[in-house]
Amino acid sequence: MGRRQCCWWGWVALLLWSWLALALPARAEVPRYVQASLLSDAQVVQAGQPFWVGLRLRITPGWHVYWQNPGDSGDRVRVDWQLPAGATAGEWQWPYPQRIPVGPLVNFGYKDEVILLAAITPPATITPGQTLDLRAQASWLVCQTDCIPEATTLSLSLPVGAQVVVNPETAARFDQVRSTHPQPAPWPVRYALTPETLTLRWPERDVTQAVFFPLADGIITNAAPQTLRRTAQGAELTMQRGYQDPLAATTVAGVLVLTTSRGTQAYQIAATPVEAPRTGPVVQLVALAFLGGLLLNVMPCVLPILSLKTLHLVEKVRQSPGQVRTSGLVYGAGVLVSFWGLAGGLLILRAFGEQLGWGFQLQSPGMVLVLIYVLFGVALNLSGVFTIGAQWVGAGQHLTEKPGYVGEFFSGVLATVAATPCTAPFMATAIGAALLLPPLAALVVFTGLGAGFALPYVLLCFVPAWCRWLPRPGNWMHTLQQLLAFPLYGAAAWLLWVLTLQTGTDGLAVGLTGLVLVGLAAWLYGRAQHQTHWRRWGRFSALVLLAFCLTLPSWLPVAQQAPTPAMAETTWEPFTAARLAELRRQGQPVFVNFTAAWCVSCQVNERLVFSQPEVQQAFRQRGIRLLKADWTRRNPEITRVLQEFGRSGVPLYVLYPGNNRAPVVWPSRLSTAQVKVLLSSQTGG
Repeated sequence: MGRRQCCWWGWVALLLWSWLALALPARAEVPRYVQASLLSDAQVVQAGQPFWVGLRLRITPGWHVYWQNPGDSGDRVRVDWQLPAGATAGEWQWPYPQRIPVGPLVNFGYKDEVILLAAITPPATITPGQTLDLRAQASWLVCQTDCIPEATTLSLSLPVGAQVVVNPETAARFDQVRSTHPQPAPWPVRYALTPETLTLRWPERDVTQAVFFPLADGIITNAAPQTLRRTAQGAELTMQRGYQDPLAATTVAGVLVLTTSRGTQAYQIAATPVEAPRTGPVVQLVALAFLGGLLLNVMPCVLPILSLKTLHLVEKVRQSPGQVRTSGLVYGAGVLVSFWGLAGGLLILRAFGEQLGWGFQLQSPGMVLVLIYVLFGVALNLSGVFTIGAQWVGAGQHLTEKPGYVGEFFSGVLATVAATPCTAPFMATAIGAALLLPPLAALVVFTGLGAGFALPYVLLCFVPAWCRWLPRPGNWMHTLQQLLAFPLYGAAAWLLWVLTLQTGTDGLAVGLTGLVLVGLAAWLYGRAQHQTHWRRWGRFSALVLLAFCLTLPSWLPVAQQAPTPAMAETTWEPFTAARLAELRRQGQPVFVNFTAAWCVSCQVNERLVFSQPEVQQAFRQRGIRLLKADWTRRNPEITRVLQEFGRSGVPLYVLYPGNNRAPVVWPSRLSTAQVKVLLSSQTGG
């Protein structure tokens, strides 16, 4: 009998052990290092009236959880609400974090205890006597040196009454938590960049300690020290820049924690670039822009158009010198208005956070296609396929009519449009700085650029003595006019190549179709000019064809990533900020070629300099890694780098010598011998 009882008790023990084994997984769901709970500042809630709920995390000593930007490692606290129908939850309010060193890393997070607050609004349809049931799935990563992911499901049930009844103890605790919430900064914060550092500046001088926590990863090197310095204008905090090179946005957002004589306070900031550019006073920038505008006249993008203008000037100056001077002023007005319009567009888009630069419109395949048609149409006109009256080219006896001045004005507009693929010496720095200046100062710089660009032709119109050196008009003018059509055909062909790089062979098909239609429209218009019975329907048909061509940009496929021929070379890698940062961390010397297919100067340097075997060998001997930043299509990352170097367009050539030495900007006009000299002097051999 005793033996049977023993067996019976054995079965009971086995069943109890099995029950405990089944219960263990449920107990394992409870966090081991963090205890989580939901708190409410309301004992009784009311329909439609918001109240505050706190996620309280009590953390085991020596362990930590993470802020919304965890720093060098880790993951933020996450909460997924499961609310009744009609209830809403606001954004979580985060207390400012602390820096938590973990080996060579620095994380941003919380120790001991943290309470995150969120506003909950009950549904308007809930009635007194009911219960508001809140559920939330919370998860976090808790770390010491090792990290453990934990999660739990939390719930909170609150009675609904006719009015809100506050829980005094919890409300007082929440008020303490709110004192650690970042407040909007009461003063503006600016930032200044060097290739190695990011400096925040603000006017508050009563600061004994400052720490910056960026909202985005990679803005700064988290483990590097942050150096506070008080200045006559306030205070500044200098930090080592992170792997985001350049910055991911035009503003630097984060939390700035300041310790002053009044205590410690955290501020939400969205720092903007310092208004004073690194390139010097506005007067110097205007002078640089003026010189750049002068040199822009001899760029291959502009020279054919100015040659045509000078050609017609030969005939006009012998007919009416006074009207020639007026025409020159109208041409200059067209140039200035075009530069003001371009500057205004850039500044408006900059205000909306766009990253743009000189030649930005040629990054749009639609604009490239329209410019192809315009240049092709002008070339057909010069070839004699059709003629446009004096109101467009400003020649002949109709010069006295008002349309003639309209033609001069739009000649200035066309010259400006044709100039945008080029970046002349001196103007790159001026425009780059102008894009960082206040709007009025930027417009002044663009005015200097336009004045320099318009001056040679306007001056020629105003100095009759110079016009005497021009040859007499004759049949040679018609021959030269037809000859000048071929540079424009070449420009259209080059832009068609750019369009192909932007949109692929489908875009090429659209572009070629449009060229055929433009050619047909020009031929029909020319027939209508010379034959009476073609006049009505020929002009109408030409107008219909041109209207149809204006719809072709909408047919273009989405811009695709297609390498330029030079990109296909094995020596060049595509540029990304991450790749540049990685190579620099390794101590590698890096050369970055900022280029675009529509940039004539860039293509000349690539074909005549960088592709030469002796230049490639010079790079290889010094172990220099080559990156190509292709700006053919819009690329905000590349635009930001250009702006950091005070440039608004390409070409730009930058050598990073390695071993964390400062980058060196090369000239935009290069030769093979010059490259060898620069490499020898800047890389030590």
